[in-house]
Amino acid sequence: MFQFDPSMPNNDESWKLEERETIQDVTSRVNRFLQWLCQTRWETNIVVVSHGVWIECCLHACSPQALASGDRVKNADLFVVECISINGQFQRFQNVRRLE
Repeated sequence: MFQFDPSMPNNDESWKLEERETIQDVTSRVNRFLQWLCQTRWETNIVVVSHGVWIECCLHACSPQALASGDRVKNADLFVVECISINGQFQRFQNVRRLE
């Protein structure tokens, strides 16, 4: 079943027309999301859908070897990842693979 987080606002207050996010900004969002995910979701299979740049930043930060060949992540690319957490704290990704 799909549910939006009830605390999610209708408008993204962090988005600004006149200012682009840096890679560090995106990576910071990735890290906050992974901590939230590990602290609040206990399911064993979760689908995360996002833009290619967000997923690329996520893989570079959490599993650099997944893109070691210099591949880029494109929108609609599919990856399977095992997300390892301990006591609700994100630790690492393992067994990352791109679905063809």
